[in-house]
Amino acid sequence: MSDEARTSRGAESASETRVVRTGSAGRGQTTLDFAIGTSLFLGIVLLVFLFVPGALDPFTEGAQAETVTADRVADDLAYGLLGSPQEPGVLDRECAVAFFANESPGECRFEGATTHERLGLTDRRGVNVTVRGNVSGAPDGPNRLCWNGGDARLAETDDGDCGSSDDVTLAAGDPLTQTDASSVTAVRTVSLFRTDVTILVEMW
Repeated sequence: MSDEARTSRGAESASETRVVRTGSAGRGQTTLDFAIGTSLFLGIVLLVFLFVPGALDPFTEGAQAETVTADRVADDLAYGLLGSPQEPGVLDRECAVAFFANESPGECRFEGATTHERLGLTDRRGVNVTVRGNVSGAPDGPNRLCWNGGDARLAETDDGDCGSSDDVTLAAGDPLTQTDASSVTAVRTVSLFRTDVTILVEMW
């Protein structure tokens, strides 16, 4: 075999070897990149599942707790405290007026010197209880109600019939302010003095 042929075959073998090595190096790098990328992705997903639920737990649990408590308070008012369990949803007029007048008569099913005590709540929770209805038949109702002691009837506070000393505004508890944006509300429809009204319990 001539020197020229041997040189040509040697060059081809070297070229083939270089191609094989280059191909192997390329495939190894691709596999490594894929493994690194997959590991990073799985690590980030794991961190999200571990960190985010823990970060949101205080807010979620707080809102859930307030919702459960607001529902409990609304049920107590509508089906027991302001009436009789034998007639759920029908409020006793005298007990309802006494509750909102900050009184605790012995014949009623609640006791305590404050709204929080009568509802079985701690002072650290804000609570507001309001009775609303449309006793005037106006299209803008329902509005907040009062008990007009002089006329012995329900009246809407917007009508100006709730200003005398014998009148009791049917609202109790803490005022809801602009900063209390995270409040929850429970609503119950009941009968008071043969009138359909709504009890709203707001907590924050």
